[in-house]
Amino acid sequence: DLVRNNPYAAKAVQAVVSNLVGTGILPRARSGDAGVNEQADRLWARFAEACDADGLTDFSGLQALIVRAMAESGECLVRIRDRRIDDGLRIPLQLQLQLLEPDHLDSSKTGDLANGAFVVQGVEFDALGRRRAYWLCPVHPGEVAMFRRAALVSQPVPASSVLHLFDRLRPGQVRGVPWFAPVILKMRDLDEYDDAELMRKKIEA
Repeated sequence: DLVRNNPYAAKAVQAVVSNLVGTGILPRARSGDAGVNEQADRLWARFAEACDADGLTDFSGLQALIVRAMAESGECLVRIRDRRIDDGLRIPLQLQLQLLEPDHLDSSKTGDLANGAFVVQGVEFDALGRRRAYWLCPVHPGEVAMFRRAALVSQPVPASSVLHLFDRLRPGQVRGVPWFAPVILKMRDLDEYDDAELMRKKIEA
């Protein structure tokens, strides 16, 4: 709500994305062989154009969305989607990247499992404390219609297929913290102050 309705917050997110990502962080091959470098860069460019599982943007656009999600929600999930050869992707690397808001993570899933494993806010750990799976809802909980309640049932996805991106602020931290958390109240008060000042000027006029 803050990012969508507060102009200061919206501008801050846009500035963070522009400064961290800009038009996209572009990798370049440095193998020492000019021919190999050129071929690798060309293959990467073809992958970057078609890496979005939703088919809406390229790799640079995904980077910008990831930074936006981390600033707004504190974290972002990137699910690695395996594809078949007959899906016809442009290069033999048969995978795509699907960005998910952290709301897909079933935070109600918390408790002990068999053999010493456990789940904390939808993140499953083995007995040694290593991330083993993420309990994800197939559809965003806020967008599920009444006739699709079954889509709210979360399923475990192997941790090897999920990138959980967040700013780790303390040892043992499981989930991310929104970057605006320390200033939410102050930014709301500042916005209300602006409205009150405008109203005062209107009354004076």
